[in-house]
Amino acid sequence: MSTRATGMKLLIAIAIGFLIGLVVGFALLYAPSAIRTEAASWLKALGDIFVRLIRIVIPPLIFFTISAAVASIADLRKLGLVLLWMFVLYIGTSLVASILGVVAGEVFQPGVGVGLTPPAGYTPPKPPSAIDILLSFFQLDFSGLLVVGGAMTMIIFAIILGIAVALLGDEGRKLYSFLKLASSVMITMVRVIMYYAPVAIFGYAAWLIAVYGPQMLGAYGKFLLAQYSLSFIHFFIVYSIVTMIGGLSPLKYFKIQSTPFLIAFTTRSSAVTLPYNMEAAKKMGIPDEVYQITLPVGATVNMDGTALYQALSAIFVAQLFGIALTPLHIGLAVASAVIGSVATAAIPGGGTIMLAFVLGVTGLPLEGVGIMLVIDPIADALRTALNVSGDNACSVLITRIVGMKLRSS
Repeated sequence: MSTRATGMKLLIAIAIGFLIGLVVGFALLYAPSAIRTEAASWLKALGDIFVRLIRIVIPPLIFFTISAAVASIADLRKLGLVLLWMFVLYIGTSLVASILGVVAGEVFQPGVGVGLTPPAGYTPPKPPSAIDILLSFFQLDFSGLLVVGGAMTMIIFAIILGIAVALLGDEGRKLYSFLKLASSVMITMVRVIMYYAPVAIFGYAAWLIAVYGPQMLGAYGKFLLAQYSLSFIHFFIVYSIVTMIGGLSPLKYFKIQSTPFLIAFTTRSSAVTLPYNMEAAKKMGIPDEVYQITLPVGATVNMDGTALYQALSAIFVAQLFGIALTPLHIGLAVASAVIGSVATAAIPGGGTIMLAFVLGVTGLPLEGVGIMLVIDPIADALRTALNVSGDNACSVLITRIVGMKLRSS
């Protein structure tokens, strides 16, 4: 209850910061050029602080969250088949969602024509070879894991560590408890950092309007139109197919799923919505032994809405800065969006935090995180609702694949 109340207060503060930023930005448009330039620099610095805090928290957040999740999952050996198909379907639907995100960016082209200036020292990404892509997953030494570009290696390292802890059995429980506690600490750190978000949003909103004028509002509007359009296509078409194959009427699925969908939309938290999603799963007839595993894990690793958002955001940021992406880089955006969505914590704004990972892998300016932060509350609402809806849709199909049947409700 307190978490939800805090989230609503933060949402209100972010909205206020955004509105004040718009007012200040428009006011600066009428100020003398020298004053406008100086003020814009200070305002941008307020947002840059948030970006730097994100860069610091990403490596440990990935490490502890993934390693703790793997250690706990691997301990459930009796349900290995459920776990196998859970990850296959979670990754499969997230892959479809990230591709739809790229399609949304290419069709709506929300960032084209804005003409933001890339940060000083930025060089456009060069097309990597297939070998370069493979080796980029593995840093040369441990220190390479502690930067944003080493996030992929950090994920691999965390998975291996989680498996090793699980294989130790009872001996590894103490380390698992530490990893779980450290994961909770990192998630709490993100919540603390998010308290600064209203100030960062104020700074970036004012800076963007003061420097680039109201055309950014049009770009944001086109981005949200693209995101919402393709997200609902994924929701109604992809999940209809998944539930239909699983033996459940799509109409029944949408009717039951509407409650957790709306709760996720308003709270913007997969974790907060979990109890309501489990109740919906029971009404759909999904066996307890399935949804009691798939939904808690899905609240952390199954993020279709986030995958779509991150892929679309990468295209949007590239368009804003006039950076041409090769097919290989678009492929990297899709792959990193899927992996980044898996590593996204189930907290409000988590998708924006992991966007830094996607931009880093794709070779795009991390300033894009601050730019996306301005509209994050609106974007996060729908992507969270899509995230939790995918958990139950996949659970329906998993039930049939592993030889179980939906129970009559």
